Amino acid sequence: MSPPWRKALRIVHVVASLGLLGADAAVLALAVAGWQGSNPLTVYPAGYMLGEFLVLPLALLALSTGVALGLLTPWGLLRYWWVLISLVFTAGGTLLAVFVLVPTLSAAAGVALAGGVPSDTYGLVEDSGGASGVLLVTILLSYYKPLGRTMPSSWRRGGPER
Repeated sequence: MSPPWRKALRIVHVVASLGLLGADAAVLALAVAGWQGSNPLTVYPAGYMLGEFLVLPLALLALSTGVALGLLTPWGLLRYWWVLISLVFTAGGTLLAVFVLVPTLSAAAGVALAGGVPSDTYGLVEDSGGASGVLLVTILLSYYKPLGRTMPSSWRRGGPER
């Protein structure tokens, strides 16, 4: 991959990842407001819209651009621990957003629109707080790049020489 395209892909990945962190933080702020007793009719439909229209697309974009960067650059997907851990966390966070966070926000919005108060308001705080925490870890991993390679170079060449 040529340097200009690699830089463009990296920019898209960074913007998507930081945008995802911001969207998750906004959902967390709304979840905390709902947990503390704010108007459910205001909080939960807004949280659902953020989840549906920002969190999901940005999570998918961050995951797909991260995989593309791993496959198309010297970093690889499995060569360095920080890339592998980031991949696992991003894939796991995306799956949790798709199958846990957004459906829970949808259910809470439905209850609020029907005039009720969702029963597990603290669960949404935990879910969105966990998502924000995982994203912070992946950003720190990407910045510091700790732990080195996943396997020594002698193993990749066919084992240690005797």
